[in-house]
Amino acid sequence: MENSGPISKGPAHGQGPAKPMAATEPDDVLNDPSSDSLPLKSLPEDSPPPCAPARDGEKLSKEAEEKMFRALQEIFREAEEEEDNFDVTDLLAALEVADDQSKRGRQNPQVLKGVRMALDKLWRSGSDYMAQAAEVLANGSRNPAWRAPYGRSGILDFFLRVIASNGVDADILLHSLRLVGNSCADTDENRQLVTERHYTIPIIRLFGNPEVVHVAIPVMYNICADFEPAQAEAAKNGVGYALLKLLTENEIEGNALLTYSYELVEMSSEQAQGIERSPDDTLSMILRLANDPDLSFAHFSYIVNCLVAYLQNERFQRRCISETLVGSVVSVLGQSFDIDPVNLSPEDTPGLAQLRLTLNQALSDISALPLFSKAYPLGSELSTTLLSWLDGPEDQLQICACVMLGNLAREDGICEAMIRDYNIHVPLITILKNDDARGSVLHAVLGILKNLAIAGNNKEHLGATEIIKATSPLWSLDAVPQVQFAATSLARLVIVSSLKNAARLLEPLSSDPDSPAHYRTYLSLLLSLFGKTDSSPIKTEIGRTIAAVCRTLKQKSAEDSILAERFFKLHEDVARPLGAMVVQTQWPVVQSEGWFALALMASSPLGSLAVVDCLQDIDIFQLLSETVRASTDEAPREETTNEITEKLRKAKDRDNALILINGLLTNNPSTLPGTRRDMLADLLREAGQERPLI
Repeated sequence: MENSGPISKGPAHGQGPAKPMAATEPDDVLNDPSSDSLPLKSLPEDSPPPCAPARDGEKLSKEAEEKMFRALQEIFREAEEEEDNFDVTDLLAALEVADDQSKRGRQNPQVLKGVRMALDKLWRSGSDYMAQAAEVLANGSRNPAWRAPYGRSGILDFFLRVIASNGVDADILLHSLRLVGNSCADTDENRQLVTERHYTIPIIRLFGNPEVVHVAIPVMYNICADFEPAQAEAAKNGVGYALLKLLTENEIEGNALLTYSYELVEMSSEQAQGIERSPDDTLSMILRLANDPDLSFAHFSYIVNCLVAYLQNERFQRRCISETLVGSVVSVLGQSFDIDPVNLSPEDTPGLAQLRLTLNQALSDISALPLFSKAYPLGSELSTTLLSWLDGPEDQLQICACVMLGNLAREDGICEAMIRDYNIHVPLITILKNDDARGSVLHAVLGILKNLAIAGNNKEHLGATEIIKATSPLWSLDAVPQVQFAATSLARLVIVSSLKNAARLLEPLSSDPDSPAHYRTYLSLLLSLFGKTDSSPIKTEIGRTIAAVCRTLKQKSAEDSILAERFFKLHEDVARPLGAMVVQTQWPVVQSEGWFALALMASSPLGSLAVVDCLQDIDIFQLLSETVRASTDEAPREETTNEITEKLRKAKDRDNALILINGLLTNNPSTLPGTRRDMLADLLREAGQERPLI
């Protein structure tokens, strides 16, 4: 929104005459319950702005007062009558103090010094003409040409001091505010004067005066709009809280005044000090406004932006949880979908989408806090709402539900209850099967499913609901790598320690024996992805999935033997992802996991064939040699805990490398060249093992 511009004379807006302000110093007014002012505890009590002098000077004669006032009227008569075509030269001529420079049309603050002196006399003498003089000058301030001269001549400072004083008549306050507001419109040097001398404090205080609040708010807007120093000063002095209090109590009327108020509230929330100094009940007031179904979209946007800013502050995040306000934030997000897009402008439509994204992020941050799960356990009204959103049509609501419920699903007991008692996996897997689901929704769904899959008792439920089949199309989703990686990772988590899910991974893609897909499995799809992707994390996840299958099949039961035969015979390149695990150096633990899985494979005749295929990569064979030859014997010295852990890890890697060689030499696969066999045997002898380990 642009600056409010000139503030016109208007009727007093309020009920009855203004109450007299308490005769106290400015500092005392801040917390004086008898004052018309708002009880703004956030306002500073030091460095108050200067006040106007006492009105107890020598009284002027009626003739002198009238002469001064008529001079002022004459000065600004033409400005009032022909505001759009005001001639500065005529004004200076009327003053009869114009110099040559002024006659050429240049505004000279010196011209107004006499006006400033006249004001001082009228004020000190307690003249009845003071209100009329203030009105004349306020009308003159509507002309942009005289805004800077008002500031330089001291006229603006005079009326700022009046505003900062106690016991000022309502009509004088009204026109003083008008002059300040007009003088500060698009005039940074005047705004700087207001800011540096802390005059935002008395202006904010006047929000509590029903006689002038309708002018004080636009004045504050003119001071702050597009001027960050004033925004910071006003925010620190509590402008946001003051306006929120008025808004929640329905004390502000008229769309324009409401718009200024909401925009000022948003401006205040963009300043860290404004949020940090806000009282604890600020958040509840913001939410009360944000949940008002009758808000216009513009006002809704301002207050939601303010809400999001407060929810980025740790104190208010915690208060949001402790005061059980999270449901109200969720309600704001839900309410955003009640806004009819037909009523929005082309510019508003992307703005609404952005509001939803920022709200979602705020709720994600809040639900990630440890306090959240204690305040909102599974079965609470909030979780019931979130569960219902999973079946709904709105992407952002589905994402919100997935993220918040996913943050709740951090303990095995909760994860198991989600599936056992609430069947949460059913709508989640349904979304995965939806060809029209957007990448952001898929990513959120996969995120919560990964949390659920960690709990051991959930794996069978997930597998029985065809989670592998539902996830498999996402493995080829190259256009959305985040989804591709999450889907690959989910497959691994479902397989870990689950023989039934390992069997499901090895099921044929087609039940038709005549179809080529009958001899391809879901694991084949992962291996195909491994061969195409350049993503190291995805390659690693595929390798870890294969390692998990190897662990599951090591029991060598009858069923395991059948699966093992299918595992190796249908996937001759199954060991290659394990080779990628040992070659990478980013995750040492993953490297060790790869050596262990390769050792397991080499211990069986079919598995040894796959390992030989892997060792065709010269880099992997070279690494095998280096791992066996690595010495763990070093000169005695004091070692750190990390050094000891790393030393033990390397020793285990060496042991698994030796077991791998032992398996190959024992099973003697037909694909192992004689030269390679001799090299492996030499490695064993170097390691002090004349015969293969069993």
